[in-house]
Amino acid sequence: MTTQKRYKPVIVLDVGKVLVDINPTVVLKELSKRYGKQIDLPSSLDLDKLFSPIYVGACSWGDILKELNRALGFSLQPGEWEGLWCQILRGEVPGMREALAELKGEFRLVALSNTEEVHWAHAVRNYPIFKLLDGWIVSYREGVAKPDPVIYQTLVDRYCNGRLPFFYIDDILRNIEAARHLGWDAEVFSDAAQFREEVEKRRASYLKNPM
Repeated sequence: MTTQKRYKPVIVLDVGKVLVDINPTVVLKELSKRYGKQIDLPSSLDLDKLFSPIYVGACSWGDILKELNRALGFSLQPGEWEGLWCQILRGEVPGMREALAELKGEFRLVALSNTEEVHWAHAVRNYPIFKLLDGWIVSYREGVAKPDPVIYQTLVDRYCNGRLPFFYIDDILRNIEAARHLGWDAEVFSDAAQFREEVEKRRASYLKNPM
């Protein structure tokens, strides 16, 4: 007789400002320090338009370096830009590693992130919190980014056995709203204490009526 493996409910977590703190201004501060003058982004530079293709794997860093250098008046090489870019990642969000360690036995922990290859490789390599995750869906590999419904469904199909996640947390409201539209139980992240509280509120109800 085969014993059926118990289903573990899935907690879905954004990465930037939920698992890993980020501060994009670090790049401009470092460039200002390096060149001895105040460096600001020109108003004509549309960062969302410039970086969006990287986040869905449609282009690489090399494809946008020419535009970055032109807009800022530099001639930095790919390795220099990548080093600066990774300085945006400022370390694990306080308390989140401890929170996930406590939840890991009871839940599957899955990341859902809009990111690109350079940041992702750096984060996974340098931050122990990623060892607690049971898996992840990252936009540059999937060719689609939040808040597109396709990436949410990809996670459900791959990690939830077709069920809805137990809980999802993200720091960006539009991503939360997109998830809620699909029936997910989701909240905007503020800090580790709030995350713990949100999970605990749902845990008691789940234990009474497991999926």
